[in-house]
Amino acid sequence: MYLHSYGPGDSGTVTETSPLADASSSPRVARLVHAEENVLRGGGCCIRLAGLYNLERGPHNFWLQKGVVESSPDGLVNMLHYDDAAGACLAALRVGPDVCRGKAFLISDGHVTSRHDICASALQAAMYRQYAMPTFPTADDNQPKQQPWALGKVYDGSASNAALQWSPKYKSFDEFMKANA
Repeated sequence: MYLHSYGPGDSGTVTETSPLADASSSPRVARLVHAEENVLRGGGCCIRLAGLYNLERGPHNFWLQKGVVESSPDGLVNMLHYDDAAGACLAALRVGPDVCRGKAFLISDGHVTSRHDICASALQAAMYRQYAMPTFPTADDNQPKQQPWALGKVYDGSASNAALQWSPKYKSFDEFMKANA
């Protein structure tokens, strides 16, 4: 399950035990929160995945092709390669129900990055060299003066990694893009 809706607040560090967003905040969040509650109550486990990517898919591809990012360049994004998401799921199966039953796990590569840095990293890959850095609005462009840009949350999945005896193959988004230069 992909669940990026932790509450309350727009910044800080979250773990597997951090409170989730209020289910009444949106229909999407309500579906995810209720699904997770039902799975955990039934003795299953939930794996909360950071933003998924590979070379062709992810926010980098969307932003570079569009040429504009409609959010702060400094906003934080937690990332996870598709292969690492699959690896974390396999790790949960390997450690078995004694470790996983009724638990939620938070999985990311452990290297939160900004929107600007995601685009800069992607531009290193041969596939994206023909693109330019997208434009980013300033805080004055779209935000009322009294509302600063939300920084975003940092995922700390170290307890999940230890419990699942797992670590990501791709240590960071930037490392992955450099490998595809």
